[in-house]
Amino acid sequence: MAPSRISDHAESAAPPSKTPGFVSVPDTPTSTSSSNGSKKFGSMHTSMVDSKFLSHPEELGVVAVGFSGGQCKPGVDAAPSALIESGLLTQLREELGYKLHGDDTVHLYTDLVPKDDAPHRNMKNPRAVSAVTRRIADQVYSHAKEGRLVLTLGGDHSIAIGTIGGTAKAIRERFGGSREMAVIWVDAHADINTPETSDSGNIHGMPVSFLTGLARGDDEDLFGWLRADNLVNLKKLVYIGLRDVDAAEKRILRENGIKAFSMFDIDRHGIGRVMEMALGHIGSDTPIHLSFDVDALDPMWAPSTGTPVRGGLTLREGDYICECVHETGSLVAVDLVEVNPSLAPANDIGAHETVRADPRRVSSEAPGDKLSTCPRYPAAASSGSSFTRNKQNLVAMASTVTSGSLVYERRVVEKVHKYHWPAVQLNVWMLIMLIASCTIIGVFAAFIQIQQALLLPTPWYFAYFITVAALAVSFIILLLWLIFQRRLLPSIVMIGGFILFVLWLVALIVISVQLWGPSGSVSSNCNLFVFNANPLGQSLNTLAWLEQRSICQSWQAVFAFGLVGSIFLLWIMIMAYQVFANDR
Repeated sequence: MAPSRISDHAESAAPPSKTPGFVSVPDTPTSTSSSNGSKKFGSMHTSMVDSKFLSHPEELGVVAVGFSGGQCKPGVDAAPSALIESGLLTQLREELGYKLHGDDTVHLYTDLVPKDDAPHRNMKNPRAVSAVTRRIADQVYSHAKEGRLVLTLGGDHSIAIGTIGGTAKAIRERFGGSREMAVIWVDAHADINTPETSDSGNIHGMPVSFLTGLARGDDEDLFGWLRADNLVNLKKLVYIGLRDVDAAEKRILRENGIKAFSMFDIDRHGIGRVMEMALGHIGSDTPIHLSFDVDALDPMWAPSTGTPVRGGLTLREGDYICECVHETGSLVAVDLVEVNPSLAPANDIGAHETVRADPRRVSSEAPGDKLSTCPRYPAAASSGSSFTRNKQNLVAMASTVTSGSLVYERRVVEKVHKYHWPAVQLNVWMLIMLIASCTIIGVFAAFIQIQQALLLPTPWYFAYFITVAALAVSFIILLLWLIFQRRLLPSIVMIGGFILFVLWLVALIVISVQLWGPSGSVSSNCNLFVFNANPLGQSLNTLAWLEQRSICQSWQAVFAFGLVGSIFLLWIMIMAYQVFANDR
């Protein structure tokens, strides 16, 4: 391997040596070597989030990947050095208190790139990308198997074949072969083309297909090294920020039922609701690998990338995604890729301002006492470029991913609740309640017409019964809408069910009084004048008797449905409580 050594301080690196593939600078004086030869930095870890899957959450394994072979634009291989020179590792170590592990190098992998790497199955540089990602998988795995968080700095997005493959293998070994790992892929592009569907042949547009088994390698040198324990389940894959997806990729997403949130979804629901749905889809008992492509951000915030697409995430939305994932306690690895320093415009009209990229503050200090590594306030005489802006934004993004709630003023997600409603029981409940309510409405509407035809006053409880039944129908419609919106909360069901239960119970009592009350009740009148008689023949008496019998039977039906409705409303409250209790 031909690494390029860099300092983890924000100061400028020493001039590079002439040795190809190796740039040397002095080691940081505060670093110490561990027994396995890796570097460890840092003091007290500041995160307040309890990690569910990391045995050493205070430790961070850093893999700096200077590789651009997955696409054709040079420059992305210089991103890790630029990010680290901007002070990323210093922030992680000194401000967030992580113990950093790694060999303090940016890996260029020049020893793995073959002289002849002809296209294969439409893939460009297939052998180089396969060999490099295999090495990356081993590097990430060496950190992940120790139970520490892994941060990989790229590099183009093809390196995710190695980063995710290595993390998935480590998770399965640590928690048993059946443990699935989820991937949240934040990107403007789906990167799920197969070699056969790709128009460009660039492998940075194919990593997800290889990681999910949709595409398979021919032999060991052409991604055949990927085994079952390196792969991820399509049901545990979630996209966020899509807005430039190939037709073939759309078909793959649709046919495989992959959960994907485009910028349209973010505009429609807001980033908060999108994250709630994304994390709810994954579940609270699943390790998460966050793979963040900088082109997910709008070019206004991150212009130095090879594939910018307008209309992307704001920097704050990108921060929010990272905050939400971190605060689940399920985060096990992070990729930060596709930063390309060489693509910064020569004359950037916005270069005189520093973007307010880092929302961190120190609550014990007065405002202005301390500026963070990524300044929060515009510099009056800044001479930076769009890549300077890009570096500052990415440093803030990375520190957001690994930081705890002490860094931000507010907590975004305490817990993502995923309520499991029994579908069959819920559907049966809605059907029976709908039948009962509609029957009661129909019966008393007919009773009102009869009273009016006989020029008799309408009792107050006729309108009461219709109102209560109509409220039940409205409640069912509300439940259907909440189910469609995936927002059916037990609290809503319990409160609504209790209110309807009280109203329904009052109606049932009134019906009982009318049927079996004092002398002259409906039941006694029906038994005396209707059910004990049985006129026959074509006469008005027979027609009147049939109408009276229909009215008596309607009263009995109202009582029956009223009793069923009361029982079912009690049942829905018990069901809602059980759903709530099972989520705790």
